[in-house]
Amino acid sequence: MATTLTVSGSARTTYSLSDAPALGSAAESVELRVTRTVDNGTGSGQANAAWRNRVTIAAGQVYSFDLTDLGATVFGFGGSVSLTKLKELFVVCNTTQSGAHVLWGVIGPADTSAYAARIGRGGEYRWADYQDGITVTNNTNDVIYVANPSAMAVELDILLVGVGTYSDT
Repeated sequence: MATTLTVSGSARTTYSLSDAPALGSAAESVELRVTRTVDNGTGSGQANAAWRNRVTIAAGQVYSFDLTDLGATVFGFGGSVSLTKLKELFVVCNTTQSGAHVLWGVIGPADTSAYAARIGRGGEYRWADYQDGITVTNNTNDVIYVANPSAMAVELDILLVGVGTYSDT
């Protein structure tokens, strides 16, 4: 199956801080902005495969993503995606119940003491490295585990982008 991937992203965060009049007068505004367009391909600054899905992780359970065998997606095909290099991941926690959260990138199903990010209700986590990415090696670093220690199910929207191949089966 021939594929052409186009990725564009934009993130902007701004805030202002004003000191209370009793302490004097000071004001500061800060903006952090990044915009990128990624070409189709397999080299630096490029990507050719993407996977997106919505998953629900039951209370007290661990979910795993095998980057070399990502199943059916909301892109509308029934095959799978196999990544050889991960260049971006974006996770949004859709759950709004108090206390809901997941631990993204735990060491494994039996050990949730270390993790890459804690994503709470309504929160998001994003990582991107389009220049180099992370090489995905089967049976070494191809599985991402996500633990849900909450007392309720948590729903996540997940987008993974990188270098890889699509399969119809």
